[in-house]
Amino acid sequence: MRRRRWPDPGPEYVETSTTVRVRFQEVDSLRVTWHGHYLSYFEEGRSAFGREHRFDYADILAAGYVAPLVHVELDYKKSAHYDEVLAVICRMHQVEGSRILFSYEVRNEERQLLTTGMSVQVFTDLEGEPILVRPEFYDRFLEQCAWTRSDGTQP
Repeated sequence: MRRRRWPDPGPEYVETSTTVRVRFQEVDSLRVTWHGHYLSYFEEGRSAFGREHRFDYADILAAGYVAPLVHVELDYKKSAHYDEVLAVICRMHQVEGSRILFSYEVRNEERQLLTTGMSVQVFTDLEGEPILVRPEFYDRFLEQCAWTRSDGTQP
């Protein structure tokens, strides 16, 4: 049996939601959103998360680290179309180690699920060397989070 390199998202998370509107240049000749743009929607979700929870790229850099993306998964369920307003739900999950794991849902205005995904970031120093022990500033951030369980309860 093959061991998975990346864990499934844990049951505890902190969530943010934002919206994006599908622009004309994001649809292809079939009049649906080109698949690669969903990564941009995920990025918008991560940026909204950082703004809301004061944990964005500038905060990580100010602490003396960077957190490059090292893994992304996407599952396409249904197409988005030009001018639709999409909800991007971004959840940061509680995981072991020196990494950040986000899961995503993209839904249309009718709340239909269009895309799901996950991304993993790892901490490195400013020269790009991996940090194997969770940075202290990240531990402090995780301690102050208001976690929710997947069943909607608080831990």
